[in-house]
Amino acid sequence: MYSTANCLLMMKDYVLAVETYHTVMKYHPEQEPQLLSGIGRIFLQIGDIKMAEKYFQDVEKVAQKSDGLKNQIIVLMNRAFLHLGQNRFSDAYIYFTEILKIDPSNSVANNNAAVCRLYLGRLKDSLHQLEGMVQQDPKHYLHESVLFNLTTMYELESSRSMQKKQALLEAVAVKEGDSFNTQCLKLG
Repeated sequence: MYSTANCLLMMKDYVLAVETYHTVMKYHPEQEPQLLSGIGRIFLQIGDIKMAEKYFQDVEKVAQKSDGLKNQIIVLMNRAFLHLGQNRFSDAYIYFTEILKIDPSNSVANNNAAVCRLYLGRLKDSLHQLEGMVQQDPKHYLHESVLFNLTTMYELESSRSMQKKQALLEAVAVKEGDSFNTQCLKLG
């Protein structure tokens, strides 16, 4: 059912994907916070902030029943994404940094905090954050979304962006091998 829902998302059949995730929740109620968050993020992607907010509030109600660190991170992440969807980058940045205090290796929070810094006009800080992540733990952080954001920042920062991108390609080649999708490096 997860695979079906994910395929429906890729096909942009959001209505059926949401229905399928609701069905999954019936069989796996222990995953309710994650599934509700995922549904809320679907609504964010299609621009329905009100529905996303409703689902994120449902997550907070469910998360209050259990006092786990994992649920706390989910709630903070949802709040951050909601602020991103509303173009409130400084507020989103605050929530992403809260997540990083709890889990410093959270790649989603790190990546998105760097993007918020970029939108707040702090390109150098943003670049240092992403470069630091990639240098600190290449195996953990050399993935498409981080590399796409990093190469975009290189293009904004320097006329030497092509050399920097090629250096990233070499790092990816060493760590990931031939199966890595290099389109995220925007070399062409």
